Amino acid sequence: MDSRFAVVELIQDLSAAERRWQPDPMDWLKEHDNMADDKTKVGGQDRQRINLSEDYEVRDWAKSLGINEEQLRMAVAAVGDQVDKVREHLKKK
Repeated sequence: MDSRFAVVELIQDLSAAERRWQPDPMDWLKEHDNMADDKTKVGGQDRQRINLSEDYEVRDWAKSLGINEEQLRMAVAAVGDQVDKVREHLKKK
């Protein structure tokens, strides 16, 4: 009976140890979240992407690029949300 109890106790200890070593999914999200509309990331990458889900971004980017909002949406649909690619696409037209 003692050996069975020891085995069960050992399994429980291992299970608890495994739970302690599993990564927290929120840590992964914090490290890998590069969404264009992340209000906490206002530098670098956020300035290089156009987020069509935010009205103010559509308005501001359209004004900055000298086009209307529909033209901006069409350009992003054609080449993606990276500003450099959108600018290059608009120059070709």
